[in-house]
Amino acid sequence: MRRLFFQHLFVQHLFVVVTVLTCAAAPAFAREKALPKSKPAAAPPTAPAQLSPAAAASATERKHGPVVPMEEFAAESDPSTTSRVADSKPEEPSACYTRIADRIAVIQSLAELAGPGDCGATDVVKLEAVIMPDKSRVTLTPPATLRCTMAEVVATWVREDLTASVAALGSAIRNLDNYASYDCRGRNRIAGAKISEHGMANAIDVRGIHLANGKFAGFTDRNFAFDFRETVRKQTCARFTTVLGPGSDGHHETHIHVDLAERRGGYRLCQWNVLAAVDEVPLPRPRPQEAP
Repeated sequence: MRRLFFQHLFVQHLFVVVTVLTCAAAPAFAREKALPKSKPAAAPPTAPAQLSPAAAASATERKHGPVVPMEEFAAESDPSTTSRVADSKPEEPSACYTRIADRIAVIQSLAELAGPGDCGATDVVKLEAVIMPDKSRVTLTPPATLRCTMAEVVATWVREDLTASVAALGSAIRNLDNYASYDCRGRNRIAGAKISEHGMANAIDVRGIHLANGKFAGFTDRNFAFDFRETVRKQTCARFTTVLGPGSDGHHETHIHVDLAERRGGYRLCQWNVLAAVDEVPLPRPRPQEAP
């Protein structure tokens, strides 16, 4: 009985000793586990293998695509720009442009005129000169901005009508004095008035023509040949649908206005009074000093 008692007591004592040793070793074990593993020493760098230029280019092509020389890259167009150019087809010349360009007139095609308001026109050209039947040229100073159809009628007017009238004077035309062509404004420059044909590039104002003999034939110059001005009036009114000059509305005393306005029933308007020269009235003789 005593032996069993001492065996039991020994077991208990041994259990206590083991427990104490385990608790004492636990923190050290935990600290050892938490510490990171030491990093192995880095290996000394080795020099990269030298590749031949062909092998390097091949490796770069496999990784990034084909190598493009800088000068070739600089010469390439912007892809987006190229796409836009390819998508936008240039407008073909109009039938009017094809009919008169470099045949009866020197013209340049202009962009469409748009606004403000009701102003605007399509198939617009800059009329720089009229090509005469003998291939000589009558310049417009300054060049006129007009619809192509209006430019065609102006060129025909100069070639066929004015040339014949000037020939009767024993001279030839060198220049057409353009006073006004395209201008987005109301009639007679009155605010709020109906848009003028000038605002639709369908009109031109002309003061006269410069002749080869150095003279200026003013269409409204009362001191220039009356018969010439009357002939020009008749030709002009037959060519254009609107002609305004002296006596029309007070705004065309020093130049004439012509346009191709379309009206109901084909109505035409010709208001131009060709005025005769005014004889100079002699001034009275000076009053003598001795007169009472």
